[in-house]
Amino acid sequence: MSNASMPSESTNFSNQPVVYIVDHHKSALLALSALLAPLNVSIKCFTSAELFLNHEISSEAVCLILEAHLNEKRESGIELLEGLVQQGLHIPTIVLASSSDIPTAVRAMRASAIDFIEKPYIEHLLVQKVAEIVHQSTLTKMN
Repeated sequence: MSNASMPSESTNFSNQPVVYIVDHHKSALLALSALLAPLNVSIKCFTSAELFLNHEISSEAVCLILEAHLNEKRESGIELLEGLVQQGLHIPTIVLASSSDIPTAVRAMRASAIDFIEKPYIEHLLVQKVAEIVHQSTLTKMN
């Protein structure tokens, strides 16, 4: 199994919305991929910030689901998000955290995260949030 893609990754057909997931736990990537599969989006998974940054980000990117603490390094996911913003890349981002504190959540929101969710997350609420982001992106592109 490659670190850059998971077996549940769907093929990106023309103009299909892309959801990126970055988490160092392959089991989390597989679970999130399976959870989001019914949304009819292309799901691209990465096990590190480095692999994500070395991948060409699709113009169809509509959402990034990002673990706050990649490879057990505190706030490394937040650092990735801050770097994207500094580069002018604004992808609606949901930050997930196994353990969190108020300063980490504030830092994520200041880096333009649209949500900060503690694990274990409530599955249907996460799917609903991603579906809303995909829908909003579709409406924006139609206008």
